[in-house]
Amino acid sequence: MNDQSQIENKARVRRVVFVQKFVPHYRLPLFENLRDQFAAVGIEFVLIYGQPDPYEGSKIRMEFPEWGRRVKSLIIPLPGKFTRYLYWQNVPFKIKRGDVVIVEHASKLLDNYFLFALQQIGWLSLCYFGHGRNFQSHREIGLARKLKQLMVKRVARWFAYTEISRQALLEQQVSDERIVVVNNTLTVSRQLEEADVPRHKSRFVYIGGFYKEKRLDLIFETMLKLSAKHSEIELHIAGTGPDQSMVESFAREHDWCTYVGPVFGEDRDRFLLSATAIVMPGPVGLVAIDSFHYATPILTTESTNHGPEVAYLEHDVNALILDTHGDVDSYSDLVEKFLSDNQLAEKLRDGCRESAGDYTIQDTASKFVDGVLSL
Repeated sequence: MNDQSQIENKARVRRVVFVQKFVPHYRLPLFENLRDQFAAVGIEFVLIYGQPDPYEGSKIRMEFPEWGRRVKSLIIPLPGKFTRYLYWQNVPFKIKRGDVVIVEHASKLLDNYFLFALQQIGWLSLCYFGHGRNFQSHREIGLARKLKQLMVKRVARWFAYTEISRQALLEQQVSDERIVVVNNTLTVSRQLEEADVPRHKSRFVYIGGFYKEKRLDLIFETMLKLSAKHSEIELHIAGTGPDQSMVESFAREHDWCTYVGPVFGEDRDRFLLSATAIVMPGPVGLVAIDSFHYATPILTTESTNHGPEVAYLEHDVNALILDTHGDVDSYSDLVEKFLSDNQLAEKLRDGCRESAGDYTIQDTASKFVDGVLSL
């Protein structure tokens, strides 16, 4: 976009509204960067957010920024075998004519349908931010999924998480001109350096949510199998979630397994820096960024449930990726390959360190700003 077009768009766009159902702790630095970068070009940035549903609230630590506009969300639980909720946040009544509104691309967000209608009559410019497709579509409501598919091509801008997301959108005939790949990332505020924490060659860690899709059962079976052969092996687990009682029970029964609960600050640094690798056979998302900054490679599998950030992982460069969905035998072989090859471990660590500089929160925010100014 040329300088003249940017000047014209700065004059036309006065306010950007970013709507979130809630603010996870890892997302707040992005919003702070967006606020600052939009202010630098004379555009007001408004963050509207609510509170999480019980399921999400059990998995992730939330933030409640005072500078944002916190609303009371109507959260509607749905029947069925999956834990699902609908959200209504009254957002359409908080929008001004001419606003650029950025929303998560999710069928459960009822406000989106009304915002979409306002976009069609020219009241606002609606932008989606998301994966490009639902990587866990089996949890999605059928009618809502069809509506979302009808809407996917008719928004002003698509802020796609990664190149995988862009490809998913192109497959749905979304115009490439509307897509901006922002390289979704997070800020890693590390207080300790690698030299500060001894790395344990046989210590593997899991960090994240505790729920079925994460395949904790495969991690446990793998470590049980390997511990019979490698008495020095350790598994340390951090996080929380619906399956916490299963994790606690396993840790009590095996003295080489330690559950530490959620970790933050220096405790989180020590947890990740002390490990040789992260075992994560289930969905990989933003933990990829953590693995780079802590030089602690991820050992994972092929999966349709991965987040788009899995695009950042390169097999045999900064991670090991099994070329199948994996079972206890194949995943155990992958972990043992890493455990027994010091040269491979150091090669992957170097790959992580190199990748750490490729994805920054400032760059992600800049891509959002450029995408808005090019509308």
